[in-house]
Amino acid sequence: MTSPATLRESRGFARLWTASTASAFGSYVTVLAIQVLVVDVLAGDAVDVGLVNAARWVPYLLFGLLAGVLVDRVRRRPVLVATDLLSAVALSAIPVLSATGSLTVGWLAGVMAVFGLCTVVGDAAFQSFVPRLVPTRLLGPAHARLDQSDAVAQASGPAVAGGLVQLLGAPLAVLVDAVSYLVSAILLITVKADEPRGESRRRVRDIGPEIREGLHWIYRHATLRPLALSTHAWFACSAVAGAVMTPFALRTLHLSPATLGPRWPRPASGRSRGPPSRCGSATGGAPGTSSSAPGWARGRHGA
Repeated sequence: MTSPATLRESRGFARLWTASTASAFGSYVTVLAIQVLVVDVLAGDAVDVGLVNAARWVPYLLFGLLAGVLVDRVRRRPVLVATDLLSAVALSAIPVLSATGSLTVGWLAGVMAVFGLCTVVGDAAFQSFVPRLVPTRLLGPAHARLDQSDAVAQASGPAVAGGLVQLLGAPLAVLVDAVSYLVSAILLITVKADEPRGESRRRVRDIGPEIREGLHWIYRHATLRPLALSTHAWFACSAVAGAVMTPFALRTLHLSPATLGPRWPRPASGRSRGPPSRCGSATGGAPGTSSSAPGWARGRHGA
């Protein structure tokens, strides 16, 4: 495959960028809609909000490192398409369960756990797929463009999400994100990438050593170690604040979803961290240190 001279000439990257932008905007709708759903529709409290939030992020802790290593052994595009389709199906189950009166905090936590698992695998595949679409010299501009679209989603996504939740209701608003994943999957199906089938047929028993090598590489690195540790701390504090913020805003301050959306806290940085965000074979780092490793949990699906 001939390498594009500029990003504009890379149709594959343009489609990946569009798919990523669509799912990023949709994800902000889900983040807010799920919080409102627990508090307003299911009459849950901060503990319930924390449980549902934890269900989404636990897959990162349990499978993040494993996902990064396994993705190095397969073609990334089919993984991205599959995880997008599964995410769309999982999110579509929420309004269906709500309409039938079967939705509970437990069911919602289960759906979010499935969604979180799809996200962790998809994020690992996404970060290692970008170098397959653009040459090394264009990786910086490519990631910068991804960051720009994510910055727009961060700035306007919560406000749009609040309006949609107010207009459609929390269960139906989640369908917006489901549609965004479906659109993303369709776009990704049309992407052509140079991914040899047998490029990473390494032995299963090598997974453990690769994970250890990746961890050692990150936590012994002068730059990556403090970055990873600070991100751990950020997620811990954010999880505590996130569990109490929505119940406080809706019940104590009596804010509506439309007024809560613009006040929703923005992440401090975007989902893509440039070429170092995947420290695997494609960028010259240690294997298994994909963006789904602990401390790198933000991927293309929003904060």
